[in-house]
Amino acid sequence: MIEIKDLSIAYGDNIVLDKVSLTANKGEIIGLAAPNGTGKTTLFNVMANYTKPDSGKVKFNGKYTYKTEKDQIKIHEQLATFPNQSDLFEELSGLDHMKLYKNMWRGKKNIQTIVNELNMDHYVRNKVKTYSLGMRQRLCFAMMVAADSPIMLMDEVMNGLDVSNVSLISNKLMEMKREDKLIFIASHLLENLDLYADRVLFLKGGKFIHEHKPNRHEKAYIKINVTEEEYKVIKEKYILGEDHEYISQLLCIPFSHLSFNEQIEMIETLLEYDEELAIGPLGTLEYYEKYFQELNQLKATSRS
Repeated sequence: MIEIKDLSIAYGDNIVLDKVSLTANKGEIIGLAAPNGTGKTTLFNVMANYTKPDSGKVKFNGKYTYKTEKDQIKIHEQLATFPNQSDLFEELSGLDHMKLYKNMWRGKKNIQTIVNELNMDHYVRNKVKTYSLGMRQRLCFAMMVAADSPIMLMDEVMNGLDVSNVSLISNKLMEMKREDKLIFIASHLLENLDLYADRVLFLKGGKFIHEHKPNRHEKAYIKINVTEEEYKVIKEKYILGEDHEYISQLLCIPFSHLSFNEQIEMIETLLEYDEELAIGPLGTLEYYEKYFQELNQLKATSRS
């Protein structure tokens, strides 16, 4: 278990983390969603003791903190961080890297089994200097699997991977969750987080502003793309409910306040605006658009 209590860190006037608190338990995958430069990596660095916070603390298993060297050793026996590609040794093979991580964390996984599961057998014995970016990224993930540590911090684990490898690693993450690993993942593949994350935390202004729990019987919405003008017309003609959302031209209308006949009528009406209509809960991508909509609009304005 990890308990984060009132964690704060600032660089001059820039408040990166502002009294952040969180409790996480084994068998959980927790996603972090936020734009670059808003604190995700800083939070990971504090959790791994690479960066000292201005205030607050991180406690592991209810007793270990970073205050003493003895506790630090105990924590680092339990926690592995996702390696940067720049940390790889060009003259060593992928197999050498995996053995290194296994030995450092006393992992119990069979290296060849990991190689087979991640489809790496055709290149893993070659020197890393011959690897593509995607092969290096897969190796970094394989090193984490080999470490087999109870707690893992993974920053942009899917970076540079094609669709088939994203699927491969997603399935492996779900298997690791069943093994009671506690895994934190910061990722820009937001829809992918919905496949395996137990909850996704949105970080903004140094605070967690929303916790999304994918696939937890969340409220269903009718979702359709409409222009702002069309949205205004629909809003005037129909009672959409106070909890409807209009996110970057995606209109999301909750089912909860509609009778069955009203649901059918609403769907038939909306199909006149767009034939592509979906029904389901809001996902990580939609919440991201909601909370960081102004940032997306600012980027669009700057490009134009």
